[in-house]
Amino acid sequence: MPNTEKPHARHSIKDLERRTARRVGLVFLSLVLFVTSAAGFVYTDLQSQVKRFDISDYLDGSATRTDAIGDSYDGHALNILVLGTDTRSGANNVDGSDGSEDTSVARSDTAMIMHVSADRSRVEVVSIPRDLLVDIPSCKTYNGTESAPQPETMFNSAFATGAGTGTDSKALGIGAACAINTVEKTTGVNIDEFMIVDFHGLKTMIDALGGVNLYVSEEIDDPDYTQLYLPVGCQHLNGTDGLKYARARHGYGNGSDIGRIAHQQNLMAAMIRTAQSKNILSDANQLYSFARTALGSLTTSEKIGNLTNLQGLASSIQSIGMDRITFLTVPNEPARWDANRVVATDDAKPIWKALREDTPVPTGSVSGKADGSTASPAPNSSDAAAGSSSTDAAEQTDAPIVADKPSGAPAPQAPAPAAPSTDPAAQCK
Repeated sequence: MPNTEKPHARHSIKDLERRTARRVGLVFLSLVLFVTSAAGFVYTDLQSQVKRFDISDYLDGSATRTDAIGDSYDGHALNILVLGTDTRSGANNVDGSDGSEDTSVARSDTAMIMHVSADRSRVEVVSIPRDLLVDIPSCKTYNGTESAPQPETMFNSAFATGAGTGTDSKALGIGAACAINTVEKTTGVNIDEFMIVDFHGLKTMIDALGGVNLYVSEEIDDPDYTQLYLPVGCQHLNGTDGLKYARARHGYGNGSDIGRIAHQQNLMAAMIRTAQSKNILSDANQLYSFARTALGSLTTSEKIGNLTNLQGLASSIQSIGMDRITFLTVPNEPARWDANRVVATDDAKPIWKALREDTPVPTGSVSGKADGSTASPAPNSSDAAAGSSSTDAAEQTDAPIVADKPSGAPAPQAPAPAAPSTDPAAQCK
């Protein structure tokens, strides 16, 4: 995107420099929530980038909504549903399939519940498999109708049910509302806000960071779908290949969605670490450029899409360390009647209880942390490869990406691994 320059008052740059001590908290919101709290000097311009939609008329009303106090949601735990959409129309036509009936409308590709504790001591990001079978309640739709309940249906169908054939921010918001109703019915966890980011937005954010560095624990060779080839080891990904890495579900493991979730969590953590290692938050021009890119990719609920509220929330989590931002996936197993779908196991219940009561999730369910450290795979995962993929969390400074394996050529050699007793993250500093 163009590197638009804006004049900056001297005191604004000083304010930014003073805020660099808050780097972890601000970087987290910049990348996980795709926002920044230090962009007030171009407030009007940046605010205009965010697409907001009030979904209150589309929620089922069964949940007790949090009436957050102040612009930082002060004193309240916060649950945000973060959704990635896979429409391939316009700028999102990342694979040449623009115009087909299945890809031109809004569809949900990724779903995460982001829990911010009331005391601002931790953040837990819980990925929901798109193939998880749930009971989708009746939802109001973009087409002005009301859908019938859908028992034992893939979770990502909830968003599609609400959004219908629409692609605008209204369709995205109504799709998010149906997904929220489904999450709340399934888990008992109240969702306070939502954020949606699309393919093009993720790609441009990675490029705005200058690419990201991460560790690939299992070779990816996917010539038929994403055309991505990555050997085991430390890799540097630009926006195009970062998006392919997040989307790939073929060419490794067993082709299930669970392995892809581990990649998405790994990419998210790598983006956080990359921004932390750069001077984005202390360089006014670079911060503005990144913030404009990030905010332009968002569709959000009404309240959290307000930059004043975002700034307050970011400031309130400034003391959270990267080791206190944890990732996990809903514990699952293959459905007995359909091996291509999964169902939640009983190990999911303590996770939902922890989010409802604002207590730490069980440590055994955590697969990784934003600082690049790893943990044991979540119990009862339906994909053995996902356990190894969950260790894809490390950063690397000067390792080239190998995006495509040359035809007829031997596979490139991965960088030499560290000693077996060393965590994979250690070899990619």
